[in-house]
Amino acid sequence: MNLTITVQAEHASDELRSLDQELAEANELRGRVRPVAGLAKASELGVIDSALVVALGQGGAVTVLVTAVITWLRRRVGNVSVKVAGPDTTIELNAENVRGLTADQIQVLIAEMRDVLPAGSDAGSAT
Repeated sequence: MNLTITVQAEHASDELRSLDQELAEANELRGRVRPVAGLAKASELGVIDSALVVALGQGGAVTVLVTAVITWLRRRVGNVSVKVAGPDTTIELNAENVRGLTADQIQVLIAEMRDVLPAGSDAGSAT
């Protein structure tokens, strides 16, 4: 199952590369994340990364993905939002909305996202 992650921000391509680096640090996601190139704006040369595609398999990968995205998003400054899209579901999170959450609220958000996103047999994985 593939999920597509996009970032909306003033410097979206830089933020997307930062998120890609964050996801690459998770052992469960290593080799499962790849950037997808898009066309640059008229004022830019070449191509830019416009999304990340994450190939989820068996096990706790979706929990690790969701946790990493929320952790990364909490450290963003300014108006940054992330969309995680599967075949039938899209979830959007904004840095301003997750920055002030308590640890318990973060655990609830992770569980809600894990339950909504398709992930094969991710049920019962540890957080």
